[in-house]
Amino acid sequence: MVDRAVRNSKALLLACAVTTLACSNASSGDGGRAGGASSAGTSALGGGGSGAGGGGGGLAGAPSSSGTGGVNSAGASLGGTSGSVAGAGSPAGGGFTSGGFTSGGFTSGGFAGGSAAGAGGSAGSGVATGGVAGVAGAAAGAGGTAPLPPLKITCDTASIEFTPVLVAAQSFYGGTASVGSGGIPTLLTDNSVDLGSNAETQSLRQSVDHPNLRIIFTVTETFYRIVASRSAGVLTLADLKGKSIATISNTSAAYYVDKMLRTVGLTDKDVTIAAGSATSLPNLLANGTVAAVTLWEPSPQVAMDRIGADAIEFQDRSVYREIVNLHSTAEVLAKPEKRRGIVAFVRALIEAQRQFREQPEKAKPRVVQALSMDAALLDKVWHNEQWLGTLVPDILDILVEEDVWVAAQTGRTPRTRAELAPLVDDSIVKEALATP
Repeated sequence: MVDRAVRNSKALLLACAVTTLACSNASSGDGGRAGGASSAGTSALGGGGSGAGGGGGGLAGAPSSSGTGGVNSAGASLGGTSGSVAGAGSPAGGGFTSGGFTSGGFTSGGFAGGSAAGAGGSAGSGVATGGVAGVAGAAAGAGGTAPLPPLKITCDTASIEFTPVLVAAQSFYGGTASVGSGGIPTLLTDNSVDLGSNAETQSLRQSVDHPNLRIIFTVTETFYRIVASRSAGVLTLADLKGKSIATISNTSAAYYVDKMLRTVGLTDKDVTIAAGSATSLPNLLANGTVAAVTLWEPSPQVAMDRIGADAIEFQDRSVYREIVNLHSTAEVLAKPEKRRGIVAFVRALIEAQRQFREQPEKAKPRVVQALSMDAALLDKVWHNEQWLGTLVPDILDILVEEDVWVAAQTGRTPRTRAELAPLVDDSIVKEALATP
């Protein structure tokens, strides 16, 4: 009896020492969300093990399967006492950097520290085993939901369309999500990337050589317009015949030119397509090099502002809208842990889109900051953007129709509906819209 009391007393003293050491080792880095961790590792008070990585552990007097451990050194748990199974420490150096900019993109806060929860010890005689759980460790330490996996996302970071992804990563995703440039080409060539966003035109172009590409959610829909110069002799859309239109070839904007011209019996073969960029298009129109321009916003608005009353606009929303989608690959979606994170990210994106729709006063400053854009200019083009919080239901119809034009650009045969169907995977959005 005395010997058992001594052992219990030692166990309690060790648990107290672990708690004290865990608190003293807490990092002063940016800790991301509540219950998350700092960039140097988690503290016991932040819901995980401090130091190089989070150890395993459990709750006092009870077995645990995913408890957070006490302090560990190089991943070895200091929890555990005589008559119990000590929690295993997770690998050292398992923290994810939170906050600020990373090289090539943005990084948002989230969870850091150990990458795997250790196994909790079993109580020998009512004594706490397997380490001491942190104050905020209820989620991961007491058998709750594990931290979300880190995600790497690449987009066209110079466009308005990508900004809901950035806001979702920074403000709504419960883990760490970095957002950088590159879009789906980078997704398909860099195995470290989990998600990528681009318009449906690029989905069609890239999926020819990469049939594992998957469209999983719609980020932004943009309504294009053609801005022309009256002084160039353009008063109607048909007047563009034989004239020059500046855009970027092989993009959704170039497809839009063809779609619009077909409404008046013309095609893109009836005009001269001049090469341009988002920054050069307004100048090309203003100096008379071309008769018209079209692209995603805000370039058309800048062009219109440059020529003032001489501008004339052609827009038909029933003809076409650009559909910027979130993509992944079949291989990434087949990984259970990554899939769990992607489903959670889509939920975060839905919330970000709701803010864009219902609280634009909160969303607009984020867009202005991300793009270094004039706020008044953003106000002028905001109505041409749309965020519906879903995967648009007509996406496969759009792909089938548009692939005829995309195929003609490269001389290949258009794909059938059956061939294009695997490109769309609606299972992620269905999971995201279900009750978490």
